[in-house]
Amino acid sequence: MNRTFLIFLMIASAMLIAVIGTQKPTMQLDYTPWDAMLSKSGSVKAFGVTLGETTVKESETVLGKTPETQLVILTNDTTDQQYELVAIYKDLIISGVISELRLTYQLEPNALLALYSTLHTKAIAQQSYSLSPELAAPYLSSPITRLTYIPSINYGEDIIIQRFGTAEYVTGDMGKKWLYPEIGLEIQFHTDQAERFIYTNSK
Repeated sequence: MNRTFLIFLMIASAMLIAVIGTQKPTMQLDYTPWDAMLSKSGSVKAFGVTLGETTVKESETVLGKTPETQLVILTNDTTDQQYELVAIYKDLIISGVISELRLTYQLEPNALLALYSTLHTKAIAQQSYSLSPELAAPYLSSPITRLTYIPSINYGEDIIIQRFGTAEYVTGDMGKKWLYPEIGLEIQFHTDQAERFIYTNSK
């Protein structure tokens, strides 16, 4: 890691920690996005979570806090809506970087539809719904099927190449993506926000 990036990382982290200093303290986590690996079973393991094996309840122990839970609507077509249930860990301090982790529950479409039908208040334009702990509780034993890491800073292309190596490049309407299929990783680049690191098991 070059010296300029290290200095920037230290300053940015100190400023961000000061901003949330009045919030409930969170434990320091030593994971990094480039520590991802395959388990003995061939599943992707990142940030202490093994996809397809670690449950949402177990992730609370790994990450040291209780997440928010949201039911997210993936499509705008009201006749064929698709959903996903996501555990959102905000304000984690991961290797000195304030970060967010989003863990997607492994649930069948009919289970997600049934969950959506239990919501009392629905709005046509609403894209996500927060679930109470009581409503989310029956699903905590579900394995995690996808993990999204959202740091509060941009690592930058040079650092990513240094840590992950050369990627398979994909450019689409939603922006640039780098793919590392050997560890189930897709990195999304955005002009107005930090990179997103998305980990999934190969199908």
